[in-house]
Amino acid sequence: MPLPNNIGLDEQSLLARQIASYQTKFYKWWRERGPTEFLDRQMRIRRPTGSVNGVDWAEYSAMRPDEYRWGIFMVPTGQDAIAFGDHQGKKVWEEVPGEYRTLLLQHICVQADVENAAVEQSRTLTQTAPSDPDLENVFQFFLEEGRHTWSMVHLLLAHFGEDGVVEAEALLERMSGDPKNPRLLEAFNYPTEDWLSHFMWCFLADRVGKYQIQAVTESSFAPLARAARFMMFEEPLHISFGAVGLDRVLARTAEVTLREGTLETFPAGAIPLPVFQKYLNYWAPKVYDLFGNDDSERSHELFRAGLRRPRNFAGGESQIVPIDARVGDRVATTEVAGEWATNAIMRRQFVAEVQTQVDRWNASLRALGIDFQLHLPHERFNRAYGPCAGLPFDIDGKLLPRGSASKVSEYFPTSRELANVRSLMQRELTPGQFSSWISPSATRLSSRVQGRGAD
Repeated sequence: MPLPNNIGLDEQSLLARQIASYQTKFYKWWRERGPTEFLDRQMRIRRPTGSVNGVDWAEYSAMRPDEYRWGIFMVPTGQDAIAFGDHQGKKVWEEVPGEYRTLLLQHICVQADVENAAVEQSRTLTQTAPSDPDLENVFQFFLEEGRHTWSMVHLLLAHFGEDGVVEAEALLERMSGDPKNPRLLEAFNYPTEDWLSHFMWCFLADRVGKYQIQAVTESSFAPLARAARFMMFEEPLHISFGAVGLDRVLARTAEVTLREGTLETFPAGAIPLPVFQKYLNYWAPKVYDLFGNDDSERSHELFRAGLRRPRNFAGGESQIVPIDARVGDRVATTEVAGEWATNAIMRRQFVAEVQTQVDRWNASLRALGIDFQLHLPHERFNRAYGPCAGLPFDIDGKLLPRGSASKVSEYFPTSRELANVRSLMQRELTPGQFSSWISPSATRLSSRVQGRGAD
């Protein structure tokens, strides 16, 4: 079955044969590692049309997930010259330069690996979908994460010869959470076993995905830039699934908190605000780690090669960025040239963006008279990578005394709290109905404020 595409695949017979062979193996992976139910259920699903503008690039159709066909799509960049780095001003590359082959291969492999991993992490969520619209949303997430894999697999097969074939095969062999052959980035080896985790993941990790994809939309390797530009059409919806989902959780929790007069809302079928905070504490550090080390040599090489750079970053030795550096059993602030701190720059842009949403939620909680404020953990808290790894920072970024690891664990959900959250995760697919712990699709926390003002 040929893949939908806008790259003229029919005119590339060798590549078309390679992709057809890989397609068979991908479908096998999908059947074994993807969702196992509702594949024959009629849903409203978005799929690309192949258009390269931001208006009619996709259409919604009533279809079954097993009718969806993953495709390969690109957007012309209109960029003839390399925009930054050591080769700035020279013609962009249509083929991979030998000197950057390994660097570029590694980067593409990581991007492809996380897409498959995201499906594996969340495949069981169909069992506890809180509403019919949420079920459709999670299938949209599954299908488009798979399509993003195909964007990178195309680059591997078209531009990296036998190495590309080997790496494409490896994408189907690694498995999220497998102790022997895990996914490449540690955060993608933790399952999102409940919908609160899934919403946190989309809100945070898919936002990281936006930053990482956006960083290569001006890549010196033109095929990567073209693929990334089309992926940027799709990524905002995944972030929205998380942001809106969390908003709906908070709206329901706020309603129950006000009605019951207590933050302990589990007995009334809602997720308590302190538990919501603990989930944020758990997932945020894992997502911070996705940006890598602050002074990553590989990120520096990617920038110098003109392959990847943060948004609104021009480079140059005059731009100095403060970053953390490990000094024994503590960290100290040091300063480096911006091109050595591209990961830190992107992570801080990300943190500022997430904080804006947290501030909005807090403003609504205050307006409702609820005595609880959400707190985005500091970027030093509970890090597994970088200079802060293994050190007991609290969520405000303050270093706790030696031997305070048990204190850090208090910031995370207890086994009892996890059990209580998961006991609420009952599937509800009756049209117009929603599980007790979440508000209907159109409800937001801010609407609770507006409704209270109208009383």
